[in-house]
Amino acid sequence: MPKYLVFMDLDGTLLSSDHKHISVRTKSTIERLQKHDVMFYISTGRMYELAKITQGLLNPDVHMVTSNGAVFDGPAGQEVTHMGAKAVELAYQVTQVNKLPMMLFTPKEAYFTEKIPHFIAQNAGNFDEAFGYKEIKSLDELKEVASEITNGVVLSKGDLAELTQAHDKMAESKLLRLSSSGPDNIEMIPLKTDKGTAVKRIQLERGVDADHTFVFGDGMNDVGMMKEAKYSVAMGNGLAEVKEIANYVTETNANDGLAKFLENFFKDEL
Repeated sequence: MPKYLVFMDLDGTLLSSDHKHISVRTKSTIERLQKHDVMFYISTGRMYELAKITQGLLNPDVHMVTSNGAVFDGPAGQEVTHMGAKAVELAYQVTQVNKLPMMLFTPKEAYFTEKIPHFIAQNAGNFDEAFGYKEIKSLDELKEVASEITNGVVLSKGDLAELTQAHDKMAESKLLRLSSSGPDNIEMIPLKTDKGTAVKRIQLERGVDADHTFVFGDGMNDVGMMKEAKYSVAMGNGLAEVKEIANYVTETNANDGLAKFLENFFKDEL
């Protein structure tokens, strides 16, 4: 049984500003603490297979909470919750009104409904051109995979009013849970599911309570898991609302905020 659990958001938290790299200092700190019974989890809105790219920058002993809590590593294997076909089809219909780009995910596959402009794609943590996204061209095509979808993200084309309209329509349906990792997107996850529900489940399965849990994040989709940890830490580059909710604020991701906080807390062990 680990002494502590550490849950780390990716974009804006563990990763550098290019969404692809982990600093040498952060990697070293994680590896040293793993030798002292501290168990680490990547906790992200990214799909499982895409999050594995970041896991590969660390080591296989770093576990994963992905798809905003819909897919995560449990002691007995991968645990999965699906959005539901009705919710997926509704999201498609709503986003098609203004042709908003939408990406949908299973643990292993990724789909998109509109061509994603490059300026959006390069800032979307759930996008990697090398990964191989499949285009959904119609509602009938979507229905073939809808039951397998775990989560999704809707992206703004620049007009935030269109995004707000889509958000309100989906919220009215009460078919899915909505969050956001930034002002220019809507993150869609199954009802009664978020990073926080995954953290609670893992705490139970691993026998570690909130008093021995750390959570690091910068966006609104991190708030749920912050509520499950005594050491909830907002990044210096995080949203103001997140900083207000968190129990601590550290430096930015560009300045190794995650590593510095852990190094200070565990200074007698490192």
